[in-house]
Amino acid sequence: MADLKVVVSDPESAPSRAIKVKVKVSDSVPSTTGYKEGRALPLCRINDSTRRKLNADRFITISRIKEGEKKEKVKITFRVEVDNSVPEDIILVNKEASERFGSEEFEGEAFRAKSFQLTLDSSTAQRLIGTTIGQEIEGNLLGLPGLKLKVTGGSDDSGFPMRADVTGAVKKRILVSGPPGFHPRKRGERRRRTLRGNVISPKVVQVNTIIIR
Repeated sequence: MADLKVVVSDPESAPSRAIKVKVKVSDSVPSTTGYKEGRALPLCRINDSTRRKLNADRFITISRIKEGEKKEKVKITFRVEVDNSVPEDIILVNKEASERFGSEEFEGEAFRAKSFQLTLDSSTAQRLIGTTIGQEIEGNLLGLPGLKLKVTGGSDDSGFPMRADVTGAVKKRILVSGPPGFHPRKRGERRRRTLRGNVISPKVVQVNTIIIR
């Protein structure tokens, strides 16, 4: 089985206004194994008051316009660790994460993360074989201890989406009237579409999940 992308969404992340923050590199924030390969989220440290301003739980996203020949917006999602020794509206990150922002100290914006993506290597991805849409999995599998995730869908290596009402690790052409796999333009419209079944198989390359609280 190839590497597997897992998208994690937070259904409780309501639209919220980003706040201005100052981001600084700190040697006290440890580096994260697998971050550069997209297999883990980097860690950041913030004051609890800042966390409450962001209405954040475990994850925040920091964004910055990176200057250069061409301006580029860089966004990184972090795991949050509360540390009340950190001043309000300051976020501490490690040097490894700051390299993508292009600066060890800058002003940016932060907001509660709505979703993020992690990649499982082939050996870890094997553990999801046979999991069905609607089933819960442990966050430890993605390096997110203490979390439970529910599988909501996915897609295979040809781009065909998984569908909850197609039973098994199969690919079928069926008549459908709505998503996933078909978005009708007219009321009552139906079409035949090729869809992947509701069981994760070696052909699946992306799995979509939501956080369960």
